[in-house]
Amino acid sequence: MVARDVVLLLLVQAMRFFALEISQCIAPLGMENGLIPDKDVTASSSFNDGNVGPQNGRLNQEIKGGAWCPKSQITTESTEWLEVDLHSIHVITGAGTQGRFGNGQGQEYAEAYVLEYWRPKLGKWVRYRGTDGQEILTGNTNTYLEKKNHLEPPIWASKIRFIPYSSHRRTVCMRVELYGCYWSVGVVAYSMPKGDKRSNGIELTDIIYDGQWGEELRGGLGQLVDGQYGGDEIREAARNSAWVGWRKESRPNPPVITFEFDKVREFSAVHLYCNNRFMRDVQVFSEAIISFSIGGRHFQNEPIRYTYVEDSIFESSRNVSIKLHHRIGKWVRIELRFAASWILISEVVFDSDVAQGNYTPESLKPSGAKDKTKTGPNKDIPISTAHQEDPLYMAIVVGVLTALVILLGVAVFIIIHRHKHRKCFASPLAKSTISQKRTVADTYNPCGTSVLPDNKMILDCGLDVKSDEYQEPYQALKCAPYFSYSTVLLEMKDFVKDSNTALSDSSNYDYAVPELSSAPLLTKRRLADSLSGRVTEPIGDRDLELGMARRSAPASIRSKHSVRSPSQQEVIIDLRRRLELTNVIEFPRHRLRMISKLAEGAFGTVYVAEADGVPEYNGTVSSEKRLVAVKFLCHDASPKERYIMEEFERDVRILAALSCPQLARVLGACRTPPLAVILEYLELGDLCAFLRSAPPPSTPTLLNIATQIAAGMQYLESLNFVHRDLATRNCLIGKGYQIKISDFGTDNEAYACDYYKVDGRVPLPLRWAAWESVLSGQYTTKSDVWAFAVTLHEIFTLCRRRPYEHLTDNEVLENLSHLQADDGLFECIDRSPGMPRDLYELMCECWRRDELERPAFVEVHLFLQRKSLGYPAT
Repeated sequence: MVARDVVLLLLVQAMRFFALEISQCIAPLGMENGLIPDKDVTASSSFNDGNVGPQNGRLNQEIKGGAWCPKSQITTESTEWLEVDLHSIHVITGAGTQGRFGNGQGQEYAEAYVLEYWRPKLGKWVRYRGTDGQEILTGNTNTYLEKKNHLEPPIWASKIRFIPYSSHRRTVCMRVELYGCYWSVGVVAYSMPKGDKRSNGIELTDIIYDGQWGEELRGGLGQLVDGQYGGDEIREAARNSAWVGWRKESRPNPPVITFEFDKVREFSAVHLYCNNRFMRDVQVFSEAIISFSIGGRHFQNEPIRYTYVEDSIFESSRNVSIKLHHRIGKWVRIELRFAASWILISEVVFDSDVAQGNYTPESLKPSGAKDKTKTGPNKDIPISTAHQEDPLYMAIVVGVLTALVILLGVAVFIIIHRHKHRKCFASPLAKSTISQKRTVADTYNPCGTSVLPDNKMILDCGLDVKSDEYQEPYQALKCAPYFSYSTVLLEMKDFVKDSNTALSDSSNYDYAVPELSSAPLLTKRRLADSLSGRVTEPIGDRDLELGMARRSAPASIRSKHSVRSPSQQEVIIDLRRRLELTNVIEFPRHRLRMISKLAEGAFGTVYVAEADGVPEYNGTVSSEKRLVAVKFLCHDASPKERYIMEEFERDVRILAALSCPQLARVLGACRTPPLAVILEYLELGDLCAFLRSAPPPSTPTLLNIATQIAAGMQYLESLNFVHRDLATRNCLIGKGYQIKISDFGTDNEAYACDYYKVDGRVPLPLRWAAWESVLSGQYTTKSDVWAFAVTLHEIFTLCRRRPYEHLTDNEVLENLSHLQADDGLFECIDRSPGMPRDLYELMCECWRRDELERPAFVEVHLFLQRKSLGYPAT
């Protein structure tokens, strides 16, 4: 319980500093479930207030007459409306409608409708238009099925009106729902100069801005806060309306953006997403000057000045973060200075919290007077008028200096402690540290790494497998080992004779994911079988024991189509052979052309690049250009440090030797600074983005995708590799629905909302993680099995329904704690429409409390293979 409470507290604290992820604002706002009370639902008129009044217009509800029906028939000039009052500003990302079902007797529905919205800062009703400029939204074609429209751009509103529309006169009835979330960031409006037009005709203005238009845009909201980030190509702005831009030559003064907030706030940082196509005269601003105001008329002296270091190497768009040092204000003004002819901004995000206390607006200081600024509750504190001889002033100065000295001392202590800590975490791959006998008391390591007791068993090929209890994963260094892996359980002295020799080939990389584990896969009986040379067959008939027999294919089909999986010993022998026979090539850096940044984390940065001369599986060199992923070692690790190079060499060599078609393979390495490794990347990108945007694949295709993922995880399981972050965002997809497991989604900004950073700890994929991983910090192959079941949920919902979408993160954490307490209150993820029942039953087995009762990947893979036989090929 203590561990759960600590994690809960840390998550709550961490969530305060995360920006709202609009793409995740997809929850129903309360028409169907009643969270929006009847008094907040009104209408222009009703055919019968008691029977078909506005309070009856709730989606999927059969209340009395079954819908809201206006008194008048509807035309293209309709003035009838159904209004929903949300009271506070919400982001509306979707709208759903139904007709009047009326217990099967209703025939009235709206074929189309328009939306109008209102919020206090606008002070008027505004007609909604999509990015295509259309006002009319598609309605229903029958009386019972919901028609849900995704709103692009979203709407910021406290009131919404549904206005039915018809090209011919007709009677309509409506049931409605709104989808979105509370607008917690606090921005109620921003003002800025209207954007300019480039010579090629691209309009770089805020086309979705809903305030007053002129040379200055005032009083509205638009694409600077819509959650849509622009790509590297400027021309995308013409299609996606992603960028707002200003040209230096067309304006006498630098552009100024002024943000107004709902309340006085304390600001810790601001993040500006900027374009840097310097070859086209577009660069990140040279300087940002940020001022604050309580009242909005006069801004405080001493603004924050931030100077950006010019980047003329990478043309990729990037996020520029500026610390605001807890400044106070209700208005924030950002002045941007030009570094080139153009400045392009796509998104501005503030980290802030409501300030405590009462604050008074600034007053215009008399000529020659010192400035006074409101910096604390209930009183004005002079900033520039304080006399140095004032005792209170001196006491404050002394107190501040003392606090700084103490903080500096703490920082030095932490740095020294972490340095010692890093030394303790030297990679277990470098040498065998457990060859000598130890007592049980000697097995404790103050650095936190696990040390096997002397009853361990060592395989001939150098693989250590502990056969009794779970060993905590090795906590890797920030930069070395390079891939942040745990104990690989391979005695490198047996495989790598010289760490300076070439690395093992591109034969098949696989696994570039967070951490590995020394948790045992085999029982003592199986381990003894592997040591004695006997081959352990994959589990088949044990389906009866797990309750899986009812889902298996007939025996005749099973015997005809089943293919024997290699034993763990065979996999290890093959891995050893590959380590001895293959080499990782030195990949010339000049054959790489960086295209876009894919992810950025503690290890360094991952880029998608176009490469020439990529080695194929058969050892030949491709004559075609191919997409690859390039991982650069983090910049604060000096490549001159020998241990960094050794760890880099060893880790890449092991990863390159792994052999599985469902794992992204190592293609080469760059050993000159900056250190980098080149990995496979598939042309369709990550599976999550693909499923969200592509036409829905058939059920056999989805099963095929799941089977490939299970095959890759079965291979990792055979070597006791623990992925720790299995999800569709960490799977690549190529032509023909080819799947490869990777880790590129872990630090991808597009999936930042799937992770929660808690006080510098490893980001936690809360909705995918097993209860023991979240609450006890334990990761095993069986916690990967848990995550695989969540991944199945993603696949069969086409990644359009978030795991536990009806629960907040705190509620997800509480739900997992019920499983830890084993109180019977744990709630599994619901079965989604289209999910085969027997597959969902398998998922529920993967979510069992006792990890030993969860199936192994060899069983999961076998079941999916058999399941696929029941569907015709498509």
